[in-house]
Amino acid sequence: MTDMETREFPALLEELGHVRHFVIGFVTGHPSADDVVLAVSELAANAVEHSACSRDDNIEVRITHLADAVRIEVHDHGGTSTPRLGRADEEATRGRGLFLVDHLSRNWGVTHNRDHTGVWCEIGCTCMDSSGLGKAA
Repeated sequence: MTDMETREFPALLEELGHVRHFVIGFVTGHPSADDVVLAVSELAANAVEHSACSRDDNIEVRITHLADAVRIEVHDHGGTSTPRLGRADEEATRGRGLFLVDHLSRNWGVTHNRDHTGVWCEIGCTCMDSSGLGKAA
């Protein structure tokens, strides 16, 4: 069984709380809920900060419960660079988002061109159906 929810949010950092609330509503009761919320926070923040989105644009957040994972996708309006795993020194206050996503997920990837970037990850789980999941608020 697969459940999916999609929602658009204004491409503003102050909207990240709404993104988390949307995802929490979907993963309530899920064994990997905390990891899913952290991963979507990082992906959405990167989309807002590093894309070509203007204040009038939206990002799209899609969350899907698969048989053995939760898949998170964040889509934005592209930009000049492709998201990549970086290295932040221990003094840095930024630059660890995809590092966290890499460690939380079993797999992740990027689709990128000038007008669109989509970053996705899959957080593995041992659950075999989504009947215990809430619906996004």
